[in-house]
Amino acid sequence: MLELYTWGTTNGRRPIIMLEEAEMPYKIIPVDIQNGAHKTAQHLAISPLGKIPALVDTEGPGGKKVTMFESTAILLYLAEKSGKFYGPSPAKRAKVQKWLIFSVANVLPTFAIMRQHKELEETAVKLLDVLETQLSRNDFLAGDYSIADMAPITRLVQFSDHEWMKTRPNVARWINKVSSRPAVKKALEMKIG
Repeated sequence: MLELYTWGTTNGRRPIIMLEEAEMPYKIIPVDIQNGAHKTAQHLAISPLGKIPALVDTEGPGGKKVTMFESTAILLYLAEKSGKFYGPSPAKRAKVQKWLIFSVANVLPTFAIMRQHKELEETAVKLLDVLETQLSRNDFLAGDYSIADMAPITRLVQFSDHEWMKTRPNVARWINKVSSRPAVKKALEMKIG
């Protein structure tokens, strides 16, 4: 059984998208971060930094229990476990990995900080230009739909009606296409806690 310890944040929804897309059975265990549930000894045993999301797979490799924390690590674990959205070959996986890491290392933090710091707008515009170029050649970031698309969508969907998107039709198309997938819609709209 897959147990996802999470809350209704953008970060907390990323693994839900993957679980839904891969049609993997799972149970959500809400961790009320507003009331300090992420700082309990029970949660810290799963996620040492006290962050959400965290995942417990009671039937991991070799039938052994596996715990995971950090949403990107969880996405990679679920992709490998399910055999979906990660690519069937090393070359395809390398493509997914580079776009996943690009999104996690650049897109996600920039857009998160941007909510509080307008001076990062120039960097965000450059990142959108990189995405626009990549998406002008591909339907999805790594060619086929993968976890590289799942990671940034929880943040970028919040900016989908922003002025910047009007001059980046491929990014807008991609956001619409990914966010309209049933599993993504379900994860983004799910009430958690």
